[in-house]
Amino acid sequence: MSDTIHVPRYFPYAVALIIGGTILAAGTARLTGYAAPPAPPPVLASVDLQFSDMANGGVAVRNAETGALIADVPMRKDGFLRMTLRFFEAARQRENVAGTQPFELTEFAGGRMRLADPATGQAIELEAFGPSNIAEYAKFLPGAKP
Repeated sequence: MSDTIHVPRYFPYAVALIIGGTILAAGTARLTGYAAPPAPPPVLASVDLQFSDMANGGVAVRNAETGALIADVPMRKDGFLRMTLRFFEAARQRENVAGTQPFELTEFAGGRMRLADPATGQAIELEAFGPSNIAEYAKFLPGAKP
C-alpha cells in the first residue's frame, strides 16, 4: 500500500485556468461597467410626512414641512398603511430613535414609489405590494386628488 497521493497531470493547469478566467471575467466586467448598478429613475414627486395617532383610533397624515393635514385615515381602514407604519415603528424602537422625524414618500418614474425613514435608514419599495397598496400612499403626494 502506497502513501503517495496521485495528482493528475492536468490538475494544476485546470486550477490556473479557473483562476485566470475568474480574474479576466471580473476585470472585463469592471472595465466595461457591466457590474455597475443601474442609475436610479427620475423623481416625479416627493413629500415629507408625519403620522400621528388620533383619539378616535384613526391616523392623521400631515405634511411635515407645512403641518397641513393631508388625510385622516379612519380606524380599521388602509391596513397596508398601518402595517408599514408598524414596521417603521418597530425599527425605531429597536434603534432607540424618537418617533418625531418625518418619513419621506417618493414617487419615481415607471410607477415606483418608496416610503423611507431617514431616522433608521429603513425603506419600503411600495410597488412590490401592488397597485392597490401604492394607491394608499399616492393620495398623500403633492397634487394628488383625495
